Amino acid sequence: MKHILLLTLTAFSLMAADATGTWTGTLTKPGEEPGPAHLVLKQEGTKLFGTAGPNTGEQHEIKDGKAEDGKVTFEIPGENGTMKFVLKQEGEEIKGEVSRERDGQVQTATLAVTRSK
Repeated sequence: MKHILLLTLTAFSLMAADATGTWTGTLTKPGEEPGPAHLVLKQEGTKLFGTAGPNTGEQHEIKDGKAEDGKVTFEIPGENGTMKFVLKQEGEEIKGEVSRERDGQVQTATLAVTRSK
């Protein structure tokens, strides 16, 4: 019985999503062509650290990062407002919405990235 419980707990912990890694893909604003996206993330427990930007040459530190139960959230403060990321990790993919308030208007985009191998 102990062995079954141990195997079950081990299997469950292996299934838990870990957002650590380098992720590349696209950021798409409504009515525009997709642009590049590059994230370098490190997860420690439910805390998420790292950087995000369009490429390796332009990265911005993420703030208030959290990854729990497949939900990934963080912010990137900037001169034109704070970008808020509300994403969902499913295996080797992270997808979701990015929003920012600028000049009283809420701007949105979608992010879709996969873990680099």
